[in-house]
Amino acid sequence: MAEADEVFHVDLRGVVDLLSHHLYSSPRVYLRELVQNAVDASTARREHDPSAPATVRVVPADVSADGRLHVVDAGIGLDEHGVRTALSTIGASTKRDALGMARDSYLGRFGIGLLSCFLVTDEIAVETETAGAAHAVRWRGRDDGGYTLERTTARGTPGTTVSLAPRGSAAELLRAASVLRLVATYARHLDVDLVVETADGPVRCARARFPWEEADGAPLLGRAAAWCQDVLGFAPLDVVPLADPATGLRGYAYVVPTASAARPTARVYAQRMLVTENDHDLLPPWATFVRAVVDVSGLGLTASREALRTDATLDAVRDRLGAQLRTWLLRMAATDRPRAQAFFAVHHLGAKAMAAQDDAMLDVVADVLPWETTTGTATLTEFAAQQRIITYVDTLEHFRQVATVAAAQGIPVLNAGYAYDAAIVERFVARTPGAESRRMPPEELTTHVDRLDADAEAVFLPLLDVARAVLARAEAEPIVRRFRPESLQAMLLVGDAAERDRDRRSVADLAGLADGPWGAALASLADPTAAGPAFVLNAANPSVRRLAGADPTLQRLALEALYAHALLAGGHPRTPFDSALLARALPALIDHVITGGG
Repeated sequence: MAEADEVFHVDLRGVVDLLSHHLYSSPRVYLRELVQNAVDASTARREHDPSAPATVRVVPADVSADGRLHVVDAGIGLDEHGVRTALSTIGASTKRDALGMARDSYLGRFGIGLLSCFLVTDEIAVETETAGAAHAVRWRGRDDGGYTLERTTARGTPGTTVSLAPRGSAAELLRAASVLRLVATYARHLDVDLVVETADGPVRCARARFPWEEADGAPLLGRAAAWCQDVLGFAPLDVVPLADPATGLRGYAYVVPTASAARPTARVYAQRMLVTENDHDLLPPWATFVRAVVDVSGLGLTASREALRTDATLDAVRDRLGAQLRTWLLRMAATDRPRAQAFFAVHHLGAKAMAAQDDAMLDVVADVLPWETTTGTATLTEFAAQQRIITYVDTLEHFRQVATVAAAQGIPVLNAGYAYDAAIVERFVARTPGAESRRMPPEELTTHVDRLDADAEAVFLPLLDVARAVLARAEAEPIVRRFRPESLQAMLLVGDAAERDRDRRSVADLAGLADGPWGAALASLADPTAAGPAFVLNAANPSVRRLAGADPTLQRLALEALYAHALLAGGHPRTPFDSALLARALPALIDHVITGGG
């Protein structure tokens, strides 16, 4: 039997519902689509007749005589064939040239855009007329996919009127108050005469200028900052001009006044119509320090016109805008050091993200950004000039463990515990002749403090025995060393292997599995050769020396309190055992003192 070609059967109601209710993020976009279609129609007419008016009139439902919302334009209009093609064929568009190619001078797609109206109405009415036509055309489309088409008497002037009857809960969006807000949001910068009729008379709502369209010079930046405060809601630290001639992009990047790790956003207009207030793809991800506002004509939009289309063109624009932000940063660092320092004080994370991959920005960060070290605050360049070998720790917890003692002992250690720090240090060393780097594990600090001789250590042996019993569950090894500052009684040093083992024990304890089969499985992950945490008692501290001769009960209570203090001082994560010890250590010690040791 011969194969026969067949065609898909289409549920028209389902297609209309899919496109109108699921293509758009909010019913608010209906008015943007209607206004954009009207603007595109006016643009098309003015291409044939430059003297034609560019006017769009919106009559809200609570103002019009028939209770419907009307959007009226003096554009090119559609003839009967155009109506069947653009309105009655889903996916078609009037905005193509003779070769069928999409035309760059129009933002919208008339047929698709009109479907957004089904978010607020059950029926769309369109009356349209072309120049010199013998008759006008009236089209009514329903949300079930059906439509009617009829000829009407010509008015003698080209243009189109779209009318919507409010539906249910969406009726508020067709009233004057909402219409004014929506027009102000989406269309305030359109270069047309856009009027909204209200009970108090017509309100002109468009032709607002972008801040970069004003005259150049210092007053321009002041107006740009004022625009940012008014529209975006913050006073910028600085304003960076953006431009991309290849896509007709112009705009500003506003430097935000507070630090943020969130991906940078952009308020994007396409041919002066707002597309999105929070685009996440236009700027490079490291530019967390800016919020951009741009108008563009040569970037593709998604079908809903609510986002930029992700493609190679957008990737290239992102790279070019990133290069402009980089140039601005480098120029500021080279020519205005105080301003650069003020910027880095807030936005060091974004600058570090750049420095981790860009050599020029690395030089700026190394020369300007202050780093925390055990010998005081210094730039990376200053620290490297003092130390041929840059010794650093790569987590904040490790720096807290070593900072006090390393500072007192005069051991220079750099805190590279924040995002991108370790990568920046290694890249800096690789590009600096004669420089070396070394990551310092916390337990290495015990090699930089003084060991006790045999006689002196013998005094502390009973205390160490008690400490081993107290800290058996923590698997911490108590030792005695002499170090500065003398005021510090003890410190807890937890290296990488000890951290992994601590995490394993914490999971087992929390799950109640320490003695069950899963506990055995977790125990098998332990590294028997790895050193546990080192609990280091300071023999230079008078209290520790007195404790060595105290009775065992007081020793046990005091050691628990010292261990608890070391946990907190080092900022260590706590296992369930640690938390229980912290809860009881101080109250037990106080109770012992009050009762006289009884």
